[in-house]
Amino acid sequence: MKISRRDFLKSSAVASLALGANPLFAKDESVKSIPHASNLGAFYADVKDGKIVKIRPQISDKDPKFPGNEAWIDRVYSDTRIKYPCVRKSFLEGKNAPELRGKEEFVRVSWDEALKLVLGKLKSVKPEQIYNGSYSGWGHPGLLHNCGAVAGRFFNNVIGGAVGTDGEYSNGAAGKVNTTIMGDLEVYSLQTSHEVILENTKVYVMWGADLFKCNQIDYKIANRGDNEYFKKYEKSNIKFITIDPQYTPIAKRFKADWIKIRPNTDVAMMLGMCHYLYTSGQYDKGFIEKYTYGFDKFLPYLLGKTEDKVAKTPAWASKISGVDEAVIKALADTFVKNRTFLAGNWAMQRAQHGEQADWMLIVLAAMIGQIGLPGGGFGFSMHYSGGAQAFSGATLPGGLAQGKNSVDINIPASRISEAILNPGKTIKFKGAEMTYPEIKVLYMTGATLLGHHPNTNELIKALRTLDTIVVHEPWWTPMAKMADIVLPATTPLERDDISYGGSYSQDYVYAMKKVIEPLFEARNDYDIFADMAKMSGEKEYRRFTQGKEKIDIIKGFYEKSDCVNVMSFDEFWEKGFVHFAPPAQAYKFVRHAAFRADPVANKLATETGKIQIFSDKFASFGLDDFKGHPMWFEPAEWLGNEKETAKYPLHVLSPHPKLRIHSQLDNSFVRKAYKVANREPVLINDEDAKNYGIKDGDVVEISNDRGAILCGAVVSKDIMKGVISVEEGAWYDPENIDDEKPRCNAGHINILTSSRPTSKMAQATSVNTCLATIKKVEVAPYQGIKAPKVKGA
Repeated sequence: MKISRRDFLKSSAVASLALGANPLFAKDESVKSIPHASNLGAFYADVKDGKIVKIRPQISDKDPKFPGNEAWIDRVYSDTRIKYPCVRKSFLEGKNAPELRGKEEFVRVSWDEALKLVLGKLKSVKPEQIYNGSYSGWGHPGLLHNCGAVAGRFFNNVIGGAVGTDGEYSNGAAGKVNTTIMGDLEVYSLQTSHEVILENTKVYVMWGADLFKCNQIDYKIANRGDNEYFKKYEKSNIKFITIDPQYTPIAKRFKADWIKIRPNTDVAMMLGMCHYLYTSGQYDKGFIEKYTYGFDKFLPYLLGKTEDKVAKTPAWASKISGVDEAVIKALADTFVKNRTFLAGNWAMQRAQHGEQADWMLIVLAAMIGQIGLPGGGFGFSMHYSGGAQAFSGATLPGGLAQGKNSVDINIPASRISEAILNPGKTIKFKGAEMTYPEIKVLYMTGATLLGHHPNTNELIKALRTLDTIVVHEPWWTPMAKMADIVLPATTPLERDDISYGGSYSQDYVYAMKKVIEPLFEARNDYDIFADMAKMSGEKEYRRFTQGKEKIDIIKGFYEKSDCVNVMSFDEFWEKGFVHFAPPAQAYKFVRHAAFRADPVANKLATETGKIQIFSDKFASFGLDDFKGHPMWFEPAEWLGNEKETAKYPLHVLSPHPKLRIHSQLDNSFVRKAYKVANREPVLINDEDAKNYGIKDGDVVEISNDRGAILCGAVVSKDIMKGVISVEEGAWYDPENIDDEKPRCNAGHINILTSSRPTSKMAQATSVNTCLATIKKVEVAPYQGIKAPKVKGA
């Protein structure tokens, strides 16, 4: 999509001035209103006598009913705040005793003592023995205080580097496959616009995609602009179909036809549809020949003419997926006879053999033949951070440069426990081999392994083998409680920064002004690292700070963007935002349209310039669980495994929470809106509930070989029989910390999930491949998360 810079700047400036801003001061003159922004939206914080008294949405928040930003007051003044630098008692005494991590009290120390202790530990080991686990940006969307960036800058410029993370938990499998298939990640790419879909799409398939939840938040600053489009979808003539073990609220709102499918069997169903389209002659042969490569190498597998001798017919797919053969055929007929959009998701690839999910959906879309047509084809990010919103095209402020990491070792995200427990072990990864380093120090800034890593008990076992764990956090999260040295960090509202939003529209730049002074002894992550850089020497300090003040760095980000063509930095800092109106052509964007129009001039960045139904590169890896074309591989845990289901008959899903960002907000009033018996809810089918003697509101234990959790039952018809669902992100809280595998009182789902990798290709997380059993239990009322005991506080 090409935009004239002159037209862009002209339209953006006019829009910015026309919109105006919410008043910077509330009616009460003693109350100062300060602009700020977060992953939950842009807002004004009303401050009186140095304390936040109210949160009010900015004009860019198109649907401020989401309660997340209001919870900032709760979070800033939470009794779970870390008030002072703390060190685990045995560690401070020089005994270390790693087996006591998470069990014993902390001791308050001075900042000087804490930083000397941290720096001494970092300097006592090699950079390749330090794992910098601060890889995620969810902790803070700012461009200066981004936790991953500021930690990386410190390690690269002061320590000489550290071991990092390869890939991610969100899209670990798809991220290693899609670029080879489509020449693009696809999962974070600009999507076909809502306007195009409303005008052209006849059938909209939500293949495991919940369009609502993750469009309420953002990796940068949320705008909830998709919510207005959802109202339009409701009134449109689009036929919605949801293929999902759960009937989501958004699917219900769109009156979508619900196709109940066994978890982890979507690839088999897609193969059945492809077989039917081919044998019935309905597939788009012209599209396959012109725009794809390797269909001829995939076809023998589809037809059962390879070693397995199994034709991937609708009948075959029906036995695996639980979807009726006639329904599989009818869906395929519907897709090819109507302009159909396939909205994929990220959950399917977070399963064993998850690499196959996106690949197979792309092949299905190619056989339908509508890729690149208005309202047709596929998209993998319609459910996330404002996907399908029009793109402004603005040049936005950049972020903090990290510098060069001298350590060329990055561990796949889901393999951290395995790597810590198995130094020197060699694994297959991305077609090559990698060897795990010996990790002695784990450093976490604004991220929580104990929140997002699978198989919590295995992770805790690994954490209790390390020499040192350092955590920067505003709150006593489960990860902070497992640390040796805990440094109290400011919340975003206690520091200045700058960011933009949303991730796709990129039409606003926000001043994230400090709302209040830091509470207790909290310091900015940047300042903590700057202090340690200074302790290391003047040269290291200059490398880290570049001799600049923080506000000058923020100003520098601003002045290297299109913002300066709209207003000066001082005007922006006073007003709180700059707005760039997306140009008219942005509302007409069709993903892959250029490739379809001319596949030679606009060839894909793949091996052949075409869609890779077969990849010679992938085939050359010679792996037994990942081949040159998409395939169905039977998972180790699924409802079709009779041996496993005899012991653990329920498939456990762990979707993104409705009212949190992963584990964020679990220490706020928001939890009161959805917790059951003060625990994480588990959604269970009404027939299953009856069979297990479970009623709505009961406390239940969910367990498997990896551990057990306590949840509050929510009995519903909106989840298929044999499947239960527990949202990820509840703060881990062991019932009896001295047990080898203590039951989690709060319902932290990763107690149950497996650390099994997707395959030897991506080595990504497979948390949605998980079986368990359930039973009603009688337990004492649960009081919730508490801060640990701190001596001297």
